[in-house]
Amino acid sequence: MSSLVARSQQRAEHGPLLVSSSSDIHGSVLNDTVVQRNCTLHVRGNVLGSLTIEPGANVVVEGSVDGKIVNKGGRLLVHNKGLAACVTLDGPAEAEAGGVLKINLSNIAANFATLSKRTEAECAAVVKANAYGCGIGPVTAVLAKTGCKTFFVSNLPEARSVRAVAPGAGIYVLNGFYSGTGRAFAEVDARPVINNSMELAEWDFFFVGSSGWPGGCALNVDTGGSSLGLSIDEAAAFAPRVHSPKPCISLLIGRLDYQQTSRNPLNERQLNLFRDLRRLYDGIPASLANSFGILSSAKAHFDLVRAGGALYGLNPAPGAANPMLPVIELHARIVQVRDLAAGKPLADNIGLIAKRHMRLALVSTGYADGYPRAASGPPGKMHAIVGGQRCPVAGPPSVDLLPIDVTNLPDQSAARPGEMATLIGAEIGPDELAAAVTSSGREILARLGHRFHRIYHTI
Repeated sequence: MSSLVARSQQRAEHGPLLVSSSSDIHGSVLNDTVVQRNCTLHVRGNVLGSLTIEPGANVVVEGSVDGKIVNKGGRLLVHNKGLAACVTLDGPAEAEAGGVLKINLSNIAANFATLSKRTEAECAAVVKANAYGCGIGPVTAVLAKTGCKTFFVSNLPEARSVRAVAPGAGIYVLNGFYSGTGRAFAEVDARPVINNSMELAEWDFFFVGSSGWPGGCALNVDTGGSSLGLSIDEAAAFAPRVHSPKPCISLLIGRLDYQQTSRNPLNERQLNLFRDLRRLYDGIPASLANSFGILSSAKAHFDLVRAGGALYGLNPAPGAANPMLPVIELHARIVQVRDLAAGKPLADNIGLIAKRHMRLALVSTGYADGYPRAASGPPGKMHAIVGGQRCPVAGPPSVDLLPIDVTNLPDQSAARPGEMATLIGAEIGPDELAAAVTSSGREILARLGHRFHRIYHTI
C-alpha cells in the first residue's frame, strides 16, 4: 500500500487529490479527493474537502468529512473521530529549518475540556497574540470542533482569522474600538471590547447610526489596580443604556488582578465590586474569571469564563502542580561543536568566557527566534536536553545561536552537528524556562518565531 502523506498536504488550489492506487494517508487531506475505481483509501485523519468515491472503491476515514460526499458505487466508512490523528505543516521545510516546533492540538482540546468541566458557565477561548504564538488558525479550528463557541482576539486581523475557520463563533476584540473601524467590525461580525470613555463615545456614535447589524460590544471594567478598562463610576453611569430599545452591550467583563493566590483579599474585593456593578446591568451576561479564576473561585464564573494561557499548557495555579497537559515541543539543530580552553571567549557577541575547559554545542536558535535572554547575570537555571540528558545553557543566546554545555555528557556522540537538542518539552516546560529568566510562560510562547518548521498534530 502506498503512502500519500506528502501529497495530502498540498493546497486545494492545486486541484483535487486523485487516488489511483491503494493508499494509506497518515494525516488529514486538505484537498477535494477523488478515489478512483477499485482503489482503497485509508485516511487516518479528516477529509477537509469533498469526497468522491467511484464504483468499486473502498474508503475508510478515521476522522470526519467536512465537504460533500458523492458515492458513485463504492464503500465508505467514516468513524467521525472529531480529533483523528492529523498533521498540518507550516514554515520552512524541516530539513532546511534550524528548529522544529510541534504543537499538540489534541492536548489543547483536552485542556479546554478540563477547564470547561470546572464550570457551569460557558467557556470561551482566548486566542490573542496568534494564540499565544501557537497559531491562531489551527488552534481556533480545533477548539471550534471541540465545542468552543466564543473567542477573544487582539485585533481585527485576528478576528478575520478566527472567522475563516469558525464561521458561527462569537468574537470579541480586546484591543477595542477606534474611529473608522465600525464597518470592518460589522463585516467580520466581531464585537469590540470597550476600554475607555473615548472608545465608548466612538462606539455609541457608530452603533446608533448603524442599521441591519445586531452587533454589540463588551464593556471592560477595572475593578482593581490594572488601570485597564472603564472605571466603576463610568460603567455605572452608562448602565441605564441597557434598557434602551437598541441596547449596544452584549457582555460585561472584568479581570482578577491578583493571581498569586486565590486567598488574596483583594480578589474578594474585586469580586464584590463586579457583582454590585452587574446588578445595574440586569440581563447582560458577565465574565470575570480567566484560567486562574476558573480553577480558584467558582464565585467568579458568572455567565462566561475566559480560558487563556492554560489552554496552551501553562500552569494556571502558581505554586501548585500543573493540571494542564503540555502543548508545545521545541527542538533545535546542533550546527557546531566547539572545545574552549579556560579563559577563552566564544565569539558572535555571546559574551561567554570559559572558566574551565568546556565542550559546547551551538544550536541554531537565538533571540531572533524568541528564545529568551536572562534579565541579568548568567543563565544559571536554563537547560536543554541533549542525548536524553539535561545540559546547562552556557550563556545568553546571540541572534541565532545558543551555547549548550555538553562537557559532562556521558555519550559525546549525542552532541554532534545535525542532532537535535530539546529546548522546550515534557522535561522543560515553558513555565520552567520563564522562571529561569524572570519572565512568564505567556511571554515565552508568544515570542516563538516563524523560522521553525511547525508541525500541528492531533493524536
